[in-house]
Amino acid sequence: MTLHNENLINTDDLFIPGLVQQVFNKYKRINGITLTPAERLQLFTDLNALLGEVLLKRALYLLDQWNFITYYTADRFRSIVELSSNRNSAHVVRVVPGVNYCKCRYFQRFVLQLKDTGEKDEDEHELDGGSNQVSFTCEHVLAQCLNQLLSPEPRTQILTLDQFRYLHNDIYED
Repeated sequence: MTLHNENLINTDDLFIPGLVQQVFNKYKRINGITLTPAERLQLFTDLNALLGEVLLKRALYLLDQWNFITYYTADRFRSIVELSSNRNSAHVVRVVPGVNYCKCRYFQRFVLQLKDTGEKDEDEHELDGGSNQVSFTCEHVLAQCLNQLLSPEPRTQILTLDQFRYLHNDIYED
C-alpha cells in the first residue's frame, strides 16, 4: 500500500486506526460506482497487511454468510448495522458505523484486553491463538466497513427513535 504524505494530516494518522481509515477512504466511491476486481484485490491486500489474514478472512466469511441491515433514525443522522447469521437467526451482532466497538468475545478479549469472567492471569485458556494476541478490531466491525464499501444497495430500515434507542442501548450494555 502506498501512503502519500499529503494525506497524513497529523501524527494520529500514522497509527493503525488512521492507516485503516486511509485504506477505506482510498476505495470509497460516490454514486454507487463499484470497485473493479483489481481494486478489490488491492483493498484486501492492503487490509491483510494492516490487520492480518485471519481477521480479514473472518470478515469476508461474514460478508458471504451473514445478512446485513442498516437501521436509521428518521432524520438518517444516526445508524446501527445489524449482522445476523443465515444459519442461526438468534445469532445477531450490532455495531455502530464509524465506531470501533463490538460486544463480541473477540473484541472484548483481544481489542480491549479484558479477561473473561473468572479467568486468571496465568490461565492457559486461549481463544484463536496465543494469550498475548492483540487486535485493532473484530471481524464484525471490519465486515460492516467492508459491507458499507462493497454493497451497491445495502438493506435499510427506518426506526422510530424509541426503537433506535433500544438497539443502541443494547450495544453498550453488558
